[in-house]
Amino acid sequence: MCGIAGSVALTDRGRRFDVAKAIESIGHRGPDERGQFVCERVQYGNCRLSIIDLAGGSQPVFNDDRTRSIVFNGELYNFRELRHELEQKGARFISNCDTEVVLRAFEQWGDDCLKRFNGMFALAIWDSARNRLLLARDPIGEKPLYYYCDGDRLIFGSEIKAILTDPDVPRRVSPLGLVNYLSYGHSVAPQTMFDGIVKLLPGHKLVVEKGQVTTSEFWDVGRTFLNGMRAKQTSADVAVQLRELLDDSVRMRMVADVPVGAFLSGGVDSSLVVSLMTRHASERVKTFSVGFNVGGNEYNELSAAAEVARWHGTDHRELTITHLDLIQVVQALVRQYDEPFADGANLPLYLLSRFAREHVKVVLTGEGGDELFAGYRRYAADGFAPAYQRLPGMAKGLVSRAVSAVPRFRRVKTAVQALSIEDPGRRASAWLETFPWGALSRVLSPEWRNAIADYDPVRNFTHYYGHHQFEPGADDHLNRLLYVDFKTWLPDAFMEKVDKATMACGLEARAPILDPRIVEFAFQLPGSMKLRGWSTKVILKQACEGLVPPAVLKRPKHGFAVPTDLWFRGEMTKWVEDILFDPRTRARPYFNARSVEEIYMQHRSGAHVLDRQIWALLNFELWHREYIDTYA
Repeated sequence: MCGIAGSVALTDRGRRFDVAKAIESIGHRGPDERGQFVCERVQYGNCRLSIIDLAGGSQPVFNDDRTRSIVFNGELYNFRELRHELEQKGARFISNCDTEVVLRAFEQWGDDCLKRFNGMFALAIWDSARNRLLLARDPIGEKPLYYYCDGDRLIFGSEIKAILTDPDVPRRVSPLGLVNYLSYGHSVAPQTMFDGIVKLLPGHKLVVEKGQVTTSEFWDVGRTFLNGMRAKQTSADVAVQLRELLDDSVRMRMVADVPVGAFLSGGVDSSLVVSLMTRHASERVKTFSVGFNVGGNEYNELSAAAEVARWHGTDHRELTITHLDLIQVVQALVRQYDEPFADGANLPLYLLSRFAREHVKVVLTGEGGDELFAGYRRYAADGFAPAYQRLPGMAKGLVSRAVSAVPRFRRVKTAVQALSIEDPGRRASAWLETFPWGALSRVLSPEWRNAIADYDPVRNFTHYYGHHQFEPGADDHLNRLLYVDFKTWLPDAFMEKVDKATMACGLEARAPILDPRIVEFAFQLPGSMKLRGWSTKVILKQACEGLVPPAVLKRPKHGFAVPTDLWFRGEMTKWVEDILFDPRTRARPYFNARSVEEIYMQHRSGAHVLDRQIWALLNFELWHREYIDTYA
């Protein structure tokens, strides 16, 4: 695990890039070692978090005649199998690290090697004989990779802050980045909040050759994996196959030369991962959980996690958070994430990562189970859309007015709004929106409404719902929804959150459920195997039977809720008001200050639950002060 950064000249006017300074800016990602390579056209380097081959894994790694070299961020879980295959073809290795395997695989198979990798990664390979740079990001999007191109050079990095170390890179707010952020609480790739800085999409590569920059996709869930091809198999057989895949994935992700632990929430996904870890561990598995000291069980899963820990006999540790803890780390995370990020769960995740890093260097997590096996209740609710839309207009009007009259119940209000939308792609977006379009148009200033012109932030959802990978007749609505989340919500929100929070602490997070083999398997299953009525993750729970406490399989889905609703009307009131109503904030050109005040007062009075919108506005203002004002 590392951070990478670099620059390649596209023309003779391409200026040198201070790669040492860039790597220093992301040193938290790899505190163990630094390395760099500099030649006439390219400069790149890495900071290393030593996980495998602690003594021999230094980067950059070169081939035998030093015509090719690589910097690599991530882990290649099938590197041993690939190494054996390459040795049979005549390759000779001088280290035991996965990075050398990646380079030798590139020499053997060229860019097609990317299709053979089972891992999480962002990489750069320089071929000096061809003056060619290859950048690539893993299929799921677990590791980020950003770039900026001004026509004379291309600068890249694992984090935006590495690119921004170059003084010639402009710091301007992107109109599209802003509307994406307000719509969903995070950036939507490829756009970022910085005008001109782009995020490489998951499963994509970028090639710089002969002064030209091209991007293309090298992996996606294939056409045959989106049509329920395993529908004729019994659920019992499918559960056995899924269990075997999960077990092998966990086994592969436990390979490390440093201590490995797990995040444990007490839910199905993390409990399953911990259970399978105990099968392959040589000593008690270390597990870590986090909860809040307010709001009862709604904001605290420590008791559920402790139950699972006792069941498996893990070496379990708990962290309890107060609002004071969060206020102290908010600004640090604004710097860490480089862009405003409005999912408040990144705060406890960061504190849990810092806590776990005192004991381990690697953790396994349960990310991916909900997006692959239909774990969110909105998937079940969405199935009622056709019936709701058949209701007479008068009946729908009565429902809408009745729900609007209730002060709280945010999820119910979201459901009524979403179910009324006929287009399924737009409906998928509505379940996730922080600022729906009407609220967004009110909060933006006229100047910035004009700046976004006719841009539609919902386009990704409608595009992926109707993606060409679905053959004609592939009408499995649930799998289409899962595919939308897999391509958007998962990498842009969850993978971003996990990567930045864990790497800020020099902690590597691995997600066994997101093994590409499991992703492909999951999309071979018909939606009916995943969701039945209100019963979610049906086939995954069947695969879990006997591995986790029975209560875990019966417990309703419980997301990682953060009590900002309570805090913004209580302990954090003054902090919120000091930021939102500061003269600097109100003078920004982006927002209608009166609308912002109305949002806050409606939440403060209890008339509506708008803490997500308030959190988004707070994070944007803190980010602006850190990344724009400071350099204006």
